[in-house]
Amino acid sequence: MTFGWRLAYRPSPCDGVVLVQHEGTWGHVCNREWTLKEASVVCRQLGCGGAVGAPKYVPLPGETVQPWLHNVSCRGDEASLWGCSLGAWTKSECPYEWVVVALCSNGTFREVRLVKGRSPCAGLPEIRNVNGVDRLCGLHREEATVFCRELGCGPALQAPRQDGSVARKYMTCGGDELTIRNCRLNNKFRSGCDFQRDAQVVCSEHTEARLVGGEHSCAGRLEVRRGLTWGTVCDADLDLATAHVVCRELQCGAAVSTPQGAHFGQGPGLVWAEAFRCAGNESLLFHCPREPGHRCGHGQDAGLRCSGEFRLVNGSSACEGRVELQVQGAWAPLCAAHWDLADATVLCHQLDCGNAVATPPGGHFGGGASAPWPDEVHCVGTEPYLWSCAVSTLGAPACGPGDAAAAVCSGGSVVCRQLGCGHALGAPGAAHFGAGAGRIWMDELACEGHEAALWRCPSRGWGRHDCGHKEDAGALCSGGC
Repeated sequence: MTFGWRLAYRPSPCDGVVLVQHEGTWGHVCNREWTLKEASVVCRQLGCGGAVGAPKYVPLPGETVQPWLHNVSCRGDEASLWGCSLGAWTKSECPYEWVVVALCSNGTFREVRLVKGRSPCAGLPEIRNVNGVDRLCGLHREEATVFCRELGCGPALQAPRQDGSVARKYMTCGGDELTIRNCRLNNKFRSGCDFQRDAQVVCSEHTEARLVGGEHSCAGRLEVRRGLTWGTVCDADLDLATAHVVCRELQCGAAVSTPQGAHFGQGPGLVWAEAFRCAGNESLLFHCPREPGHRCGHGQDAGLRCSGEFRLVNGSSACEGRVELQVQGAWAPLCAAHWDLADATVLCHQLDCGNAVATPPGGHFGGGASAPWPDEVHCVGTEPYLWSCAVSTLGAPACGPGDAAAAVCSGGSVVCRQLGCGHALGAPGAAHFGAGAGRIWMDELACEGHEAALWRCPSRGWGRHDCGHKEDAGALCSGGC
């Protein structure tokens, strides 16, 4: 008489529906109670490591269940299922919710996660496998509850499906399972999501930020969402480190200023009575510690203005061209109104491109594909970054079409030209290529970019300096020497 075991309906032999072979025929195992003890014995017998889940199977509508073995019971330490208490070998009827599954540690099942949301506690539900990702469709509140619990994100507040349909459900949970691995799985539904009907799962610990009421999406009143509820923040509770994290989360560069006193208007609803205490290097506000904050009214709603990210494009190198900034993933030119050499100097330093040589008239390097950004900067010229300068917003019309700011930086261009190495791509400082040895000959070079040799540039004088080798200058050129 031939006996055998295997796991089916999955791309890995180490997870799937438990099938047993008896008298030359394969059939399902039918158990009302199926736990990690029984699943552990199956995984061990198949050489698949330990069990990480013991769910039940949800057959397709109209699918035939072919039971063979009923009511297996194990202690969990048996070498094989043959050492467990085996019930009846019979093809008698088996309720579909009693068909069992084993998920083993050597199988494809790896982790559950929520993706494409604004925090780890909100998004589209997925199970990550060794061979890819299974998007979970048709989840109701019970499944979302287990998902949020397993992620440590508190109760589920929003589920993808609100109706009672069970068609094409990947899994079915009761809602009290500790892990999604213990829910009943339909292993044939691993794709084919209905994105018109399936929405994000949102858990109670979800946190995200937005800026409202400003002249663009990177400036405005700071509002924070906790779970499904939006509220404002007291201006006394918004420090610069937290402001930088919010700007980073919104893909808006760095924080420029934090206007107080409901500068962008008073918000509706709640004012959160807690403060975020970010270190400043977090990628999301969600990751920042929290503590009790001030109690205030909407007259003290915090505001925030972010910088965007900057670059020079359409020039002969990365150190000259049209000034553009990136806001929420999109690049736009900066308006040329009030753009001057002091502003360009700060940008050139920020981009490791040396000093500003010139600020050609608006549109010199093209107008760009989108409308100019309405902000204008007011730099002294000594600021470390462009977003350290004062910022104001132009009135309407903000800027003429194609009137884009431009800058030409020295960027090591004299060195590259002198060495026959093309044009400058960058001018990294702070001993980027390692500290040198011996004497330091030049300091505070102020090349205009047209000089034939480095010693033609103004400086403090030959051999005069007040720096060490940790400040040695470097150059990146476009061609080989």
